[in-house]
Amino acid sequence: MIMKNTYLVLTIFFSLLTAKNICAQDQILQKSDRAEAEFHTAINPLDSNNIVLATMHGFSNVEDSYFSIYVTKDFGASWELSSFQGKHDGITGTGDPVIAFNSDGKLVLAHLVLTEDGEINTMLSESLDGGITWSAAYTYPDEFTDKPWLAIDRTENESTRNNIYLPTVSNELKFISLNESYEVLSDLVVPDADHIPSVTVASDGDIYLCDIKRSDPIDIYFQQYSEGGSALVHSTYVTTIPDFTFDAEDVSTRYNPAPYIAVDNSDGPYSGRIYIAYTGSEAIDETYFNIFLSYSDDKGLTWSEPTVVHSDNSDSIQQFYSSIYVNDKGTLLIDWYDRSNYDNSNLITDFFLGVSFDGGESFIETQLNSESMDFLTAIIAGYGFGVGDYHQLVATDNTAISFWSDGRTNDGDLNIYFAKIDLTNPISSIIEQGIINDAIKIKALYPQPTTDKINVDLELDKPFDLQYLIMNINGQVIFQGQPENYQPGKHSIQIPLDLPSGSYMLRLDNNKGFFKTLKFVIL
Repeated sequence: MIMKNTYLVLTIFFSLLTAKNICAQDQILQKSDRAEAEFHTAINPLDSNNIVLATMHGFSNVEDSYFSIYVTKDFGASWELSSFQGKHDGITGTGDPVIAFNSDGKLVLAHLVLTEDGEINTMLSESLDGGITWSAAYTYPDEFTDKPWLAIDRTENESTRNNIYLPTVSNELKFISLNESYEVLSDLVVPDADHIPSVTVASDGDIYLCDIKRSDPIDIYFQQYSEGGSALVHSTYVTTIPDFTFDAEDVSTRYNPAPYIAVDNSDGPYSGRIYIAYTGSEAIDETYFNIFLSYSDDKGLTWSEPTVVHSDNSDSIQQFYSSIYVNDKGTLLIDWYDRSNYDNSNLITDFFLGVSFDGGESFIETQLNSESMDFLTAIIAGYGFGVGDYHQLVATDNTAISFWSDGRTNDGDLNIYFAKIDLTNPISSIIEQGIINDAIKIKALYPQPTTDKINVDLELDKPFDLQYLIMNINGQVIFQGQPENYQPGKHSIQIPLDLPSGSYMLRLDNNKGFFKTLKFVIL
């Protein structure tokens, strides 16, 4: 979060925690007026089926603030809700979750906590079972901190392997290095910048930070650290953007450029390239925003001229709040919120993914949402903050999974949706869509490929009225079944097919906000 002084930090943190801003995903049918937003996601390097997502929550009482942690161990086919809500003994409120796996599959969570003594600290929790159960691991001793970020060294360097790198905001922007046992190795003041620290680790063990200097205009800086985070190599200016920290009324009352960093650790042609993606102003009207990308091939000493990621460069169209990821093959992925499908007189918003195979020179774009949302819903649901400052996508070599906070039900609720994208064919790429929900588990879709029927096995935690739809690869409905009531438990649905060979989508929908769409093939 961007703040001007300590009082404002407290005010905004408490406001965020008290906002009616998050509900457990399985409550969507109750039409809760709380929302899910400002989340982070991580994928297990030892088991890509294990993906974990931690999302912000807030209630009317700051002491009830918490977040939810969703876990999948079948690559998103089903999700389990952890019982841990971010609060250990002595903690009354929590927020700003950021997560990372180490090279051995241990999961570390960085989050802000409000103590019984009224202090705001940066805390680390850990999970040894892929995100289901958690224990307290470390608390940064400063009495007042803000917005932690997190990265873990997964290189083969024995001296730094599994080191934890934790930039956080105290009186100054601090960069803390810890070993796997949470012993502090170094605690440094970051030069030039003072907030929004994003961090990543290069294949040689160097650590890269991207952050901002709060000024008018805002400056974006980059820092390179070596020797396990104990030595600053250089701090370098990247670019400047207008200051809209608290003045982007149709995006957020707490807008910030949200610069995030990624590095190509592959053996591909762009190995070692560092990327920074951020939200910046259009050239014509600085109250409208684009997603920009800048990159460096010399460890951040020099940076390319920032370029717009998306193909739509029309004036007065909002594109904002991106996340960034580079997979192990060197494919660059950036997703963002986008209003280019609509005129600039409304707030109707979609969500896009850009895939680049040429080091960010060009992108193949895919719209990920099947229904648009009125972003005013998000702004109201987030008490002016909208979808918050950050989100995160993840990817394997061949599949990306994007997540976004979505208010399409237009009832004051925000829920987290996701889409899987086939990176081997990103033009017609969506292979699955759905809502993060632990109440409905899709266990199997078979046979694959099929000829004259498709079966879907599912497990329900509560009663649902579900309807199936068969769609072509462009999303057009070919036929649909009648809504049926399903009681809690296991069910198997068999759907007869009389269709020509090709790729199709099966969608399960309750017409009240929940849906899940899976791809299948007919031969």
